[in-house]
Amino acid sequence: MQGLIPLDFGESSERLDGISSISNNSSVMAHHGNEFSFQGNNIQASMPQINRTIKNGIAFNMNEQYTTLGIQEVKENKLNKKEAYVKITVIKNMVGLESNQKKEYYINNQGLVETKKNTNQKDIMIGRQEKFELQGQSIYPNDIVLTEQERLISRIHCKLICKDFFRKESYINPLYKNTLGYLKNKLPHFVLIKIEKFLEDPKECYVQDVGSVFGTYIRVDKKYQKLRKSHQYSIGTDTTFQIQDCHIQDKNLKSPDENFDFMMDQIRNNSFKCNIHGLSFEQKQFDTQTTQQQLEKSPMEIAFILQNLKQYNVPFIQLVFSGSGLQGLQGCYLHYLFAKDYNSEFSIGRCSENNIRINSNTISRKQTRIRFNERENKWEIADGSQDRESANGTWLQLSTIEERDQKIESQPHPLKHLSEIKINDYILKVELFEARKQKKINTKQCQQDFN
Repeated sequence: MQGLIPLDFGESSERLDGISSISNNSSVMAHHGNEFSFQGNNIQASMPQINRTIKNGIAFNMNEQYTTLGIQEVKENKLNKKEAYVKITVIKNMVGLESNQKKEYYINNQGLVETKKNTNQKDIMIGRQEKFELQGQSIYPNDIVLTEQERLISRIHCKLICKDFFRKESYINPLYKNTLGYLKNKLPHFVLIKIEKFLEDPKECYVQDVGSVFGTYIRVDKKYQKLRKSHQYSIGTDTTFQIQDCHIQDKNLKSPDENFDFMMDQIRNNSFKCNIHGLSFEQKQFDTQTTQQQLEKSPMEIAFILQNLKQYNVPFIQLVFSGSGLQGLQGCYLHYLFAKDYNSEFSIGRCSENNIRINSNTISRKQTRIRFNERENKWEIADGSQDRESANGTWLQLSTIEERDQKIESQPHPLKHLSEIKINDYILKVELFEARKQKKINTKQCQQDFN
């Protein structure tokens, strides 16, 4: 018999763009500050539910309503490694300790093995609250508890959605299914089968932040993945940067002219400290001696200039840095990356050869790479160099700026084999295993062996 096969989904983050919908009818247990409200005679929990549809990588709230989530008896659940399962290794990073604290969890099609959670929430819930008492009964809301003392972790912080990974039947959006029905007599059967396979929702696991205060992060690997506006990334010990604006290529737009250069000079010479990368007059460092000659422009005026720059066929992104790394940036926290030469690559790191240098010991020599992919017309981000990952990693926060402000759940993010999730000082390593393949029994050979 063959052993368990770890699933490698490749660039699974890009698969989300092709998902037409995620059937997620489970309750969101943390809508307002991750607090619970319970009511009713049978100790039932009233919790908000948000049904979300994914179209082209964008999550839409279809409706918001309250549903009743009952308390149920915990059923015995044993792991069978011949069947598909998910392994979660929780590592507590402790500064000064030689070895980190580790704990392993296993998930099968019934949920977390040996869980204490006694609600009928189907997803794997993660947070710092182990239990609370209500009308004489102990309620365990989480499957994986990350210690009560960690106040930077919300009571209900995030969840793992694994039901699609264990799904045996195919699932296709009903609209697409009906369309294929109309084409049944117009296309060959093998063509319909290939189309149906292409449209089928992938059998993947997802991680989703449920409105936590300090966020849930997923590690970016050294292969390029799409970079999006309003996302935030964490590097080093305490340095973050947000993608404040993102502009891509459009051949219908204007080519750079004198007015383009004039607007760039207004940004470059503004008293508001910023660096421009990718153009001929790029400033490697902010020159404090020219402050008196610089213009006084408000953030509103700068925003207006940026809006006008989108009239030109020159892709650019705006990065805003924050955290302790600002000292290494010499106080310049606003950076613009322009891809005037397509397929340009920009780097962030500790050594001087980087476009954006952060002089901090917790930042690797080459920490993060950002490039514009002309062929696919998108900005991309990768960790470390092509040969080596950075020491502390580049981490994508699941919640966008808008989702954090509204304290709502993030878009579900697909996981692949060996994905890493970061929650404060905890690292959750995800391993996906499919079931062992059973060999067909040769009856004639068995009879010969028996005789």
